[in-house]
Amino acid sequence: MPRLSFVGWIAINDLSSSSTLHIGDNVTTTLKTRVFAVQREVPIYYGNEGNFESSVFNRPFPQPQPGEPVEMIVNNWGSCIKVNAIRVLGISSSAVLQVGSNTNIEAEARVKNIRQFVKPKPGPQQKTTFVKLGTDIGLGEWQNVTEAQG
Repeated sequence: MPRLSFVGWIAINDLSSSSTLHIGDNVTTTLKTRVFAVQREVPIYYGNEGNFESSVFNRPFPQPQPGEPVEMIVNNWGSCIKVNAIRVLGISSSAVLQVGSNTNIEAEARVKNIRQFVKPKPGPQQKTTFVKLGTDIGLGEWQNVTEAQG
C-alpha cells in the first residue's frame, strides 16, 4: 500500500560511504561498501596492493537465523506516515535512514585496515612515552615517583 510520508524537519551532519536517506516508500534498496585502507609511517606503496579478491572481501555473510515469534499489533489509520523531527549525527558505511516502508534491503560493508609503523621509531630513544615533568621521573615510572615523594 503506497503512503505519503511527511517529515517536519531533518538534520543530518554527515551522510557518506554508500549510505542513503530515503523519505517515502520503496521496493528495494541495495547498498555496498568495500574499503581497503593502508596507513604507513613511511609512505612507500608498491602498486600491487589493495586486492579485493582476498578472502576478507569474498567470504559469505552469515545469514541471520529466524527469530522468535513476535506478537505485533499494527494500526494503519490513514495512508500517511508523519514524523515531527529527525536529528542524526552520521550515517555511514552502507546504512539507510528511511521514513516509509521497504520490501527488501540489502546492505554490505567490508573494511580492511592495515597499519604499518616503523619499530623502533627513528630519533632519540627514551624510556617512557609519557610527558616529562622537568626531571628524569616520568608519569609512567611509578616506582621512581613514589621514591622521590618519600
